[in-house]
Amino acid sequence: MPFLYVSLKSDHLSMIIRRHLSLANHYLQNAYKGWEGVAPESNFNVPKVNIVGNVPKGLRGTYIRNGPGLIEKHGHPLAHPIDGDGMVCALTFSGDGTVHFKNRFVETQERIDEETQKRFLYRGQMGSITEDQKASDSKAVKEAFVTGKFPKIKFRNPSNTNVWHWGDRFISAYETSIPYSLDPYTLETIGKEDLNKTLKLKRLGAHFRIDTSSPSNPRLVTGAFVRSPLMPNAALEINEYNWDMTLAKGKIFEIEGLTYFHDLAIIDGYYVVHKSPFVTMNVQEAAAILSGTTGPEYNMKLNKNLPSQFIFLPKDGSEKPIVIDTPFPFHMYHFGTSYRDGDHVVLTTTSLTGKFDMSWEWRYWLSNMCKAPGKFGRFDINLKSGAIEYSELDPASNEFPCSHPFRHGHIGTKYNYLMACDEPERGLPFMDVVKVNMEKGASGRQVWRADGLISECVFAPRDGYKSATESEEDDGWLITQFFDPNVPDKTQFLVLDAQNVEAGPVCRIKLDFKINYPFHGTFTPYVFM
Repeated sequence: MPFLYVSLKSDHLSMIIRRHLSLANHYLQNAYKGWEGVAPESNFNVPKVNIVGNVPKGLRGTYIRNGPGLIEKHGHPLAHPIDGDGMVCALTFSGDGTVHFKNRFVETQERIDEETQKRFLYRGQMGSITEDQKASDSKAVKEAFVTGKFPKIKFRNPSNTNVWHWGDRFISAYETSIPYSLDPYTLETIGKEDLNKTLKLKRLGAHFRIDTSSPSNPRLVTGAFVRSPLMPNAALEINEYNWDMTLAKGKIFEIEGLTYFHDLAIIDGYYVVHKSPFVTMNVQEAAAILSGTTGPEYNMKLNKNLPSQFIFLPKDGSEKPIVIDTPFPFHMYHFGTSYRDGDHVVLTTTSLTGKFDMSWEWRYWLSNMCKAPGKFGRFDINLKSGAIEYSELDPASNEFPCSHPFRHGHIGTKYNYLMACDEPERGLPFMDVVKVNMEKGASGRQVWRADGLISECVFAPRDGYKSATESEEDDGWLITQFFDPNVPDKTQFLVLDAQNVEAGPVCRIKLDFKINYPFHGTFTPYVFM
């Protein structure tokens, strides 16, 4: 673990900095433990003695999250958490103060095979590979150059990036593979999920949106992405589903130069994606990755010579996509609140600039966030003229912006909640929750500084789907998974009042064991106990 050091002439200032650095060094030595170990699979009502504070009476529904349940597989350490088998957790609030917890691994075919044979069989897309696999895959790549056929490389599908509820199922997704469906009551894996045979690209992106522009008929909007190094265009499949999982509409867009896709925004008339200068991929680089010579993380970094653009894809296909260059090159994973009012479009994002890459920094965060902090900002775009302006909305280093899940694309949405590092001298992301009010700027900003490490915040609206139109935008709660480096063998879940973030948690739900750090989570107003 790296240690921080500073030498200052001012004794008083030096004392303050040393105190901060002492805390930072302590966290640096313990934060990585949030990935270690394997949690027991569980299903139980949380004892009242494990709940500190009061569970809000209006909080009814289920918080679900996904992430790697391990970073080691049968004696083989993984190169990056993104390669770890997915473990889904569900925290259900009954509305009467009862809280139920359950967690379970997603039983992908790769996990079943490895658990049956008790050995590491499938390499990971972020560089987890054995020497035997490297030799075999290198041979396959060489043979492919002779035969002209694409080599058959066995990558794992950890199904670990996100999970959400739609219709009668939970859907667990990993963006380069087919998703899996889970039983909402038990988290038992039902099987591979092709959404009624509608996934033409045989995969599903990690992010989705719920379109409530027609409140009586909300739709699930999904994206999926495939690109071959042999082809100039990428395929981006965007589908819309009714509640019964019937396909309402779907289209595959061919987009030149798109090398990566993780999230999309929905606004009136358009789907919006960002063409990021993030991933380079040519035949030579693809061969090096497939043969195991290098991992994809070596190609996953900011490349300022590539275009950075917003692409507006017409939902009805009646016109060509609108492409607008961004004012500066950046990579983004996540959109915040976004909407269109006539020709005026507002997009908010966490932008990653500088020397951003996907190195597993300090074995804590998934990228080099301390060297290349994310900044939350707003793009104001005129669709007719193509004019674009950028303004920073918050100074904190941040990621995973969260907003009201049922108000994506609604004109005037203004609240975002950031997993942030508001005081860099504390030494680590992410220890703060920041609420951003786009209308009020700094005067409407709220911050709660945690006594440990927080995860992505998930917004739980008080009135479920009715809240799309019938209540205040911030009327609800934030739920986040929490890790205290001082108690590295246990996990907490925190509930904060979204209207009063700076007051801190209204309750802490404590487990008697530790769950590894999550990636993404969602909230459904349905109760599964």
